Amino acid sequence: MKNRTKQLFITAIITSILSVGIGGFAVWSSYQGELAIVDSDLNQIESDIRNNPTDAVSIALLSVEQNNFDFTLAFETITGEITILRESIGTPITGENLRIRNIPIPEGDQLIVAASLSRTNANLKENLWKLLIFIIFTNIIAAIMSRILSRSGALAQERLQRAKMQEFLGDAAHELRTPMTVVKGYAELLKGKQLDPERESAAFDRLNTELKRMDFLIADLLMLAQLGEEGNINFESIDIATIIRENIEDFKTLAPEHLVESHIESSAILMGSEKYLQRFVANAFTNIRLHTPSGTKVRVTVKAGKEISIVIEDSGPGLPADSYGEKIRGLKRFDRSRSRDNGGTGLGMSIMSAVIERHQGTFTLRRSELGGLAIEVHLPRT
Repeated sequence: MKNRTKQLFITAIITSILSVGIGGFAVWSSYQGELAIVDSDLNQIESDIRNNPTDAVSIALLSVEQNNFDFTLAFETITGEITILRESIGTPITGENLRIRNIPIPEGDQLIVAASLSRTNANLKENLWKLLIFIIFTNIIAAIMSRILSRSGALAQERLQRAKMQEFLGDAAHELRTPMTVVKGYAELLKGKQLDPERESAAFDRLNTELKRMDFLIADLLMLAQLGEEGNINFESIDIATIIRENIEDFKTLAPEHLVESHIESSAILMGSEKYLQRFVANAFTNIRLHTPSGTKVRVTVKAGKEISIVIEDSGPGLPADSYGEKIRGLKRFDRSRSRDNGGTGLGMSIMSAVIERHQGTFTLRRSELGGLAIEVHLPRT
């Protein structure tokens, strides 16, 4: 709610600034245009007088009458005496809201031409009031539209979250169905005491294995659910280059028969979750260790520019050809048999993709120049 109020407030400020800027410029331009017309008329009278200085008074009166100028015309002697020659209603010789032009004539006298700006200034005030009303009106409309759009966006987001949740629950139920079926079957056999002691011991072992598999699967499902939630992860400044180097050392210890080549910049600082990025890197090396044969070449590249680029690739068998370049959605499993062989859940790639997506990065699977799988990731620094 606070974010929505803040958004409405910012929208009102932006709308007001734009309205004042554009509307104020238009009002002021209109005002200056009206003043320019008055000055042009005054220039016309002055030009006519200067062209006929010997009969300045008659020419001035004629110019005012012929051009239908709504001006007051006065004659001022050298001693300061003023005589009104032509009086315009509401236009005095002195006072406020006037545009006055003093035009010297022969013998030291001068003609005074006064134009009233009352109507021009009234138009200015009227236009300013119209602008104020327009700003208030547009702010009300903008607030209503923002409210409607915000509510519409919230409903769309809610529907999307509900659809994702339904998809997740469906996928989770599907993933849990197989081990649950195995557990249920062996539990029925053990309950009925239908097995001899040797087979009963093997059944207990199998039951224990499937329970552990379910435990791992539930843990991975919970992690995917956490990654899909909004606002539950705290980001901090971390050096992912250090995380990758530490995982390489662990990988060399666990898989000494693999040949590792690394090109990692000294540091790659970004804002992120160390817990989840650590899981991403660990999953990448675990996949290589479990699913590639002895002697596989592994190459790790980390570059830190405007964004951080990470490529982890190998010369192993890779993935099915149609898996490269696809966007991983939901609980994607590329080869269920491999998961059964090593006791994994098969959700490592889904977790890796979810981690990078949560960090506003891109996650791509492509064929490596080494012949196997290349995991390519681009992460923003903030």
